[in-house]
Formats: sequence, C-alpha cells, structure tokens
Amino acid sequence: MLAIDLGLSVKWADRNLGAYSPTDTGGLYAWAELTPKNKYTWENYKHWVSSGKFGPFLEKHFSKEIHSIDSSDDAITRKYGKPWRIPTATEFQELISKCRWVKTTENGKAGFRIYGNNENSIFLLTEGVEHYWSATRMQKPQHAKVLDIHYSKIQLFYRARYYGFNLRGVCDYE
Repeated sequence: MLAIDLGLSVKWADRNLGAYSPTDTGGLYAWAELTPKNKYTWENYKHWVSSGKFGPFLEKHFSKEIHSIDSSDDAITRKYGKPWRIPTATEFQELISKCRWVKTTENGKAGFRIYGNNENSIFLLTEGVEHYWSATRMQKPQHAKVLDIHYSKIQLFYRARYYGFNLRGVCDYE
C-alpha cells in the first residue's frame, strides 16, 4: 500500500484494505472488526451482545463503548501498523470538499480519480462499492459514518455498524 499526498491533512492509501491493486475491491469489514466474513448481521457482529435486531439500541447492548475506532479495533492498523488507520468522518469530508472528483474507468472498473490541489491522485472504486467506513460513530450507538458514493451524489452518511463495507486507509504526515 502506498501513501499518496493529496495536499490534505493526511495521506491517503492508493488502494482498499485487502486489495492487490487500486482497481481491486479488497475485503469487506463490519465497523470496528478486524477480519472480513461471509455474512454480516447483528447476531454475528463482534460488539453486539443483545438479541433483537430492531432495538432499542443502547450502549449496554454492545460489548464495549466505541465512539471512534482506535488502533485496537482498526483493521488497517492491524494489517499495516501505525501510522496507518481508518479515516475519520472529518477526513472524508476534507476529501469530498477539497479535491476534484472525476468519474472514470480504470482497468475496466468504474470509479473516481480524486485529485488533490497538488495534482496527485488516488482511484476510488465504485463498481460494486458504495460505502467506505469512517472511524467515527454516530451519536446513536448502532450507526457509524460512511463515505456514501453514488454517481449522482458523494456524501457522508450513516449505516448500521454490522454491515460489511470497504476500508481505505490514511496515515499522518511524519
């Protein structure tokens, strides 16, 4: 994995976690879980301790209170070590608002080439990928923020923490 300087507050990985190239999908992960799995449900979510997938959702229904993923629950840090980590919602917002997003196809895969002000860029796959987890949880404990990508709209949104989505790493400048 390469760290690409887009002129933002962090460097961005050139590919998704588990991907062999920038146009490979990589693995799917539930929020704050370290390994991919075949099925994603509340019942097999690592941090879920109560039955009943329709709530109410309170802190006591989770094995630990996590408001932002730290290195112990960060699949990117576990795979590549520090300083690699999952980006915060604020860092995704910076990617959305301070970069130029160009729809493109690379190696036969649809996505966006995202250019920083310094003209360095990364490819963000959208074919078969609509969400990327952030490290930031919503106020209600069952949801975390995601980068939500549709060709008509790119935004921060939220999803239930048990869903399996892609991860794209960031690292701080040294």
